[in-house]
Amino acid sequence: MTNREHIRADFERMVKRPEPSLDLARAALLVAAESDPRVDVDAQVHTLESWAAELRARIEPGWNNLQKLARLRRYVFEDLGFRGEQQDYYSPSNSLLHEVMQRRRGIPLTLSIVFMELGWRIGMPLVGVGFPGHFLVRLPVEPGDLLLDPYSEGRSLSRDDVRGLLEQATRGRMEFDEALLASISKRDMIARLLLNLKGAYLREQRDEEALAAVDRLLVLHPGDTTEVRDRGLLLYRLQHFGAAYDALRRYLDHAPEVSDREQIEAHVATLRQILASLN
Repeated sequence: MTNREHIRADFERMVKRPEPSLDLARAALLVAAESDPRVDVDAQVHTLESWAAELRARIEPGWNNLQKLARLRRYVFEDLGFRGEQQDYYSPSNSLLHEVMQRRRGIPLTLSIVFMELGWRIGMPLVGVGFPGHFLVRLPVEPGDLLLDPYSEGRSLSRDDVRGLLEQATRGRMEFDEALLASISKRDMIARLLLNLKGAYLREQRDEEALAAVDRLLVLHPGDTTEVRDRGLLLYRLQHFGAAYDALRRYLDHAPEVSDREQIEAHVATLRQILASLN
């Protein structure tokens, strides 16, 4: 097996673990390592552990979660200097956790992973919130949960704030609903990370890397017809005609009522002709 094949196998084993034993940071670093096999996953995890040890030394026994939150914010955003990326938001590097840790710059999801991983290590019950266009973190406290935005230095958000975020992220195409603030699993966080990475690679026309992101999304959600379709289209662009034909046929077989059926059927017909000419 090649190094990338070993990394993919480690990723598959990790994301198939039960939720309590799924190591979010390690899974995210395995995503990064497949993009850059020079990444030392263990060394990056050790860096997180060393940060957590330093943070724990600054926590007093008996502190409640609000007191811990104040210290966590200060440590992550003042002492370590993490910030939301402003200049090159859609760069793939913002979805590669090792680069986020090195540059101390990232997008809402990757900054949330760092924030949550350190918070968990000091006993905080943080959970991810899959808010559209802008990932958030929830801290359950009395009398009501706090919504936190690690992209904006962990500030607490009101309902008016999140409505504003939704307006900005969707340009008014989506109305606010409390269901948008539902907690999501670590597996779903990794899926969102891969979707971000896929989009970043597509913007840069890096089809091989985008295909690798799609393949890992299908590890997480094997029946996702959108990813099956996109896999077929990427394979087509990369001139892997047989595999493209199989993927697009599978898409049509499993999603008979899709709006793009006519377009995909045309691709399948062209691929059939290409394959016939090669035989």
